[in-house]
Amino acid sequence: MTNSITREVYVKPERLKMHKLWVLLLAVALVSFVSMGFLVLQSIPDVDVPEAEACQGLLSNITQPQRVNEVWSLEHLKLMQSCRWKFNATALTKYRAELGRCCNASAWLAVTQENAPLDSRLFYDASSSKSFKVSSGLLEILPKKSPFQDGLYKTCAVVGNGGILRNSSCGSKIDEHEFVIRFNLPSMDFPDDVGRKTNIATVNPSILNTRFRGLVGRRLPFVKAASSYGKTWFLIPAFSFPGLSDVSYRAFYALEDSGSQSHVIFFHPQYLSALSKYWRDHGFHVYRLSSGFILVNAALELCQHITLYGFWPFSLHPDGHSLPHHYYDNVLPKKSIHSMPKEFAYYVDMHFHGVLQLHVGQC
Repeated sequence: MTNSITREVYVKPERLKMHKLWVLLLAVALVSFVSMGFLVLQSIPDVDVPEAEACQGLLSNITQPQRVNEVWSLEHLKLMQSCRWKFNATALTKYRAELGRCCNASAWLAVTQENAPLDSRLFYDASSSKSFKVSSGLLEILPKKSPFQDGLYKTCAVVGNGGILRNSSCGSKIDEHEFVIRFNLPSMDFPDDVGRKTNIATVNPSILNTRFRGLVGRRLPFVKAASSYGKTWFLIPAFSFPGLSDVSYRAFYALEDSGSQSHVIFFHPQYLSALSKYWRDHGFHVYRLSSGFILVNAALELCQHITLYGFWPFSLHPDGHSLPHHYYDNVLPKKSIHSMPKEFAYYVDMHFHGVLQLHVGQC
């Protein structure tokens, strides 16, 4: 009868000892290898060296192109998104010093009783051969001094009107800034995307003429539109061309007569002329600088930290879908007046040098 119990395998004592010794040696070797690997990892700095080197190399090769298009912008946007942005206080200080010497936004951005005394002459910045004398009537509606001389704002959001802001969810981020700048009485009907806070809003006289019929007769529509921004400085280029002053004055009186907490102030034509000359001397030749570009430059003087939102001058979103020209409509600008793509290239350059942060896309 076959035995159903399995036999135990006999192992000689000498072989058993050798087996245990090899297991012990392998365990010691494994522990040593892991320990050495840990020490090596500890000695490596917490920096992705190849990526950092690649970013620095690409940064050093950035040049202003002759023609800025979507291909160039998308390439640099990918670089922006892959390279960590770092604030460069030295670079911003350099810009602030240069712009302060040529333009001095804190004292000259707006016309005041200090920088435009009675009977002095102001020259139109877009028609420099023509000028006018400061009258007592103009003087009495000017602020005594610049409202921007009380020190630097800690954080500033400069909010463009680009369609890139649609569905961006950037509203809360924008409202976190101490000082918020907007352009051309933009719609405030998209608070989740563009926020609610406004400290400065520019107003072109052409908007006063087209949207509000030159403020001749009924002024209530303008007053209602202005009230949606809260307490705000409305900055108007009243002295760029002859013939724009009267409608700008009517905007001032419309708010004053309504008891609004907001006030109209006027771009100083000397500031606009000086800023245009500064950029021409730096190789940027354009018929007119846009309001956005002008106020970005003002922010370089007035703000410690600057973030741009809504600056993307193309009809396609970086992910490929089409965009309206503005986040609130698709009305195209007049051609040959501004060079938005070229201005965007300068924002990209400032971003890579840590002067300001250019935000493109969702928040």
